[in-house]
Amino acid sequence: MRTQHIIPAIIPETYEHLRSRLRDVQDVVRRVQIDVMDGTYAPSTSWPYIGAVREAFEAQRREDAGLPYWQHFDFEIDLLVKNPEARIHEWALAGVSTLIFHVESTDALPEIAQICRERRIEMALAIRPTTDIGVLEPYIEQAIFVQVMGNERIGYHGVTLSEQALSTIRDISNRWPELVIGVDIGVNAETLPSLIEAGASRFAAGSAVFNFSSPAGALAHLESIVSKERNS
Repeated sequence: MRTQHIIPAIIPETYEHLRSRLRDVQDVVRRVQIDVMDGTYAPSTSWPYIGAVREAFEAQRREDAGLPYWQHFDFEIDLLVKNPEARIHEWALAGVSTLIFHVESTDALPEIAQICRERRIEMALAIRPTTDIGVLEPYIEQAIFVQVMGNERIGYHGVTLSEQALSTIRDISNRWPELVIGVDIGVNAETLPSLIEAGASRFAAGSAVFNFSSPAGALAHLESIVSKERNS
């Protein structure tokens, strides 16, 4: 499979909603991002931290069942929760490849880095556009990528890209030229050229993929734009 630059991002309302979204892209991509929220860091909530639907996730924690279509995907879990260090264990049991930690959501980044090393889970870090990028310094060698949030308003699809996010991407790229920089929020066909010019190379896209009748077609279109911009 060719290098994947566009990562479908899903905010699952229910287990069945997650399954449906994954089914839409199961033959197209290997990596997907699942945004999980419990109302503590981002204002919204999502599966599996909503009421009775948590039962499905409990089965995965007991290793009775995998995530939907687990054979097809490498799952990145974006932990939009406070104190995400308390959630590492449950997602490790669910068999995920990568956990994304928001640096503003915890005071335990050293502990998180240690746990991820011990459990051999890929650690990625997310940062808001206005956060001092110096906080990333101790973890650059371990982080598989850094994901810049495209707007301060997190936890929703369809939010526009801010100019501050582009500036932050440039600052990170200039400071750590070899670092893989991702962006989540505001990714679409119109913003990709600016994001690539700023230094980003991986793009989590929700509305720009799933708001179209053919998510597979939307992904192919976005990937074609990335290929054109990177080769121009």
